Amino acid sequence: MMLQAKVIPKHTDSNGWWHILPAVAAPNVLQGAHKVRTVVIGAGVCGIATAFRLGEICPNDETILLEAERAGFGTSGRNAGFMLNVHSHGPPKRLEILRRNMQLWASGLEDLRRRVNEFQIPCDWSEAGRFYGAAGPDGEKHIDEIAETLGQLGLEHRWLDQSEMQTRIGTGFYQRGLFTPGNALVNPAALMKGCAAYLPRNVTMFEETPAQSIARRGDGFVVTTPKGVVTCDRVVLATGVFLRHFGVAKGRYVPMATYGSLTGPLTDEQLAQIGTSEPFGLLGGSEYGATIRLMKDRRLFVRNHFHHAPKKSLPGGTVLGPIADMHRRSMAARWPGLADVPFEHSWGGIMAFTWNDGAIFGEVDSGIFAVLTNDVSPMTRGTASGRLLADYMEGRDSDLLQLQLGIDEAKRLPPRPFLDVGIAYERAKLRWVAKQEF
Repeated sequence: MMLQAKVIPKHTDSNGWWHILPAVAAPNVLQGAHKVRTVVIGAGVCGIATAFRLGEICPNDETILLEAERAGFGTSGRNAGFMLNVHSHGPPKRLEILRRNMQLWASGLEDLRRRVNEFQIPCDWSEAGRFYGAAGPDGEKHIDEIAETLGQLGLEHRWLDQSEMQTRIGTGFYQRGLFTPGNALVNPAALMKGCAAYLPRNVTMFEETPAQSIARRGDGFVVTTPKGVVTCDRVVLATGVFLRHFGVAKGRYVPMATYGSLTGPLTDEQLAQIGTSEPFGLLGGSEYGATIRLMKDRRLFVRNHFHHAPKKSLPGGTVLGPIADMHRRSMAARWPGLADVPFEHSWGGIMAFTWNDGAIFGEVDSGIFAVLTNDVSPMTRGTASGRLLADYMEGRDSDLLQLQLGIDEAKRLPPRPFLDVGIAYERAKLRWVAKQEF
């Protein structure tokens, strides 16, 4: 049996979260032959959590963590930086599912919080909570539904009228706002880079070391990389949306791309257009609304635009052109005085969505394990799922592990091109009804 990586992750755009960090040392690239008990492939949120936990509970075993790029530069370092405790769009969903997911989100959030505090990871961690904003009818409808869901879950929230939103975030763009605490805001690239820097001593990470193939040999496996090989007893695939390129979970999740842009630090004059220097994070009330953040270092972040990404990778040129212009229009709609402020960085990232809020978790073949964080709150959910996979591999049971195992497997999706047509229709509909939120 051999699993061959059909695609190697390679981002060619400018991940702003990564590029504003201090320069990093040259990567530790795997060379030669190694032998360990476990190889974890992918140093994103799931892979780091799995490797960290294996290092804790198996102190006498060696683990190798392989990353095709740099830890923090890939998908887990490309999101908007909301470490969420709960999130839901649309009419209040089945509360038992939300309460189930909240246990995973809360557990993952606490893991990340504890790690940041223990290792003093400089990632601009802020227990700031989040705003939702509604600019038009679709936003108004969705923000009411979000408030209803928060109320049914017994979670704190408060309304802000247009003038209160103007005072807090410096724009009258939103007719109403909603604030709820409980989540953190971070620089996600710094968070992932920091978590990878403080792995247990029996875990060794190699960067710029893509796994090219996994071959079964005797009772174990041989993992081949460009400059070396690793012999191991078991393999964990934590490669995010690249799982399908190893032949795992194909047709069970939808890769959806989204895009962000980041300005340079605003001048005093530019900041006066916003009217506040206090950082904030805002999610659109509508599913298609823009995400906005004002950072501690005075940078503005804008994220919007989603599309199906069935191809192998995101073209960097697409990001640097029309999408960056789209972000500038969103910023200008909120703060007209900032219409000419350039973005220093624009980039994309791909998230996974399943048909049924289902899981990809566990042993997919003898000795081969897989984990994928998907749908909403991927950072906190992925942290919990990665830790729980390590517990599962070592036979360490818990109520939370049983909860994770009780989640249905991700359902098989309709085949392409029917899937593509359905997604395109839904996306066009969402964008049309939410055009005022964009």
